[in-house]
Amino acid sequence: MAKVRVLKRQNNAYLELPPEMLNCDEVELFPLKEGYYLLSVPLGSPEAKPQPKGSETGERALLKKLLAIRFENRTPAHVGKALNDEEKIILKELERKGLVNVFRGTKYKDGVYNINDRVYAMLSHTEGEAPKSGTRGTQPLAAGGQMDSAGILIRQGYLVISDKNEAKMLSERLAQEMKNGSVAGVKGFDGRFYIVTRAYLLKAESLIAAALKENMDAAGIALATKLEPEGCLAALRVLAESGEIIEKKRGIFAPV
Repeated sequence: MAKVRVLKRQNNAYLELPPEMLNCDEVELFPLKEGYYLLSVPLGSPEAKPQPKGSETGERALLKKLLAIRFENRTPAHVGKALNDEEKIILKELERKGLVNVFRGTKYKDGVYNINDRVYAMLSHTEGEAPKSGTRGTQPLAAGGQMDSAGILIRQGYLVISDKNEAKMLSERLAQEMKNGSVAGVKGFDGRFYIVTRAYLLKAESLIAAALKENMDAAGIALATKLEPEGCLAALRVLAESGEIIEKKRGIFAPV
């Protein structure tokens, strides 16, 4: 059995689907008995086929190509001219998967391509390697087979945790450090917990301030600052929470 989060927005509630169901346009809900339901992909749907490795390589290459284009220049018109026919097909697939979307705002009426937060971990490691990020579950085990989250945090300056119970335990363990400001943390819109040390935050804040002059996505900021993608995102989340910068839309940041 797996638990899923319920996201509440205004007067509606939404279920966070497991990764294997993210490509479904719709799902079926079967009432079993009072209070019990079965959630399923539509019956009779063809079984999802594993994506060829070549496709994964093409997607990674295209994502990197998009990130190399400045955020304000990443308009559909500009990107369309920069991509060949094969890359345009890959781009549509990335949009279908929710890894890329067109962000529109007052300044960007024609839209600019925004990169989803999930992409950072994908691009922070080479194919076949474990991600070099602060995400819990990707780091080596400490002696005795136990993960020392606090040790990872102190060593690299940031940590991203998906499990709320682990985040709670770490918060209790670092209560004094959080009280005196040497460690800061925040829960993101994605349900993950972003934690940074004061030393890492000060370094990141200086680099981010120099790079963030207009609306930018987190991936572009990480590229400009040369910070680890998830470390940069952790710093951005904490800075947005404290009001130092603004998160105008999920993953889109702007100076105050």
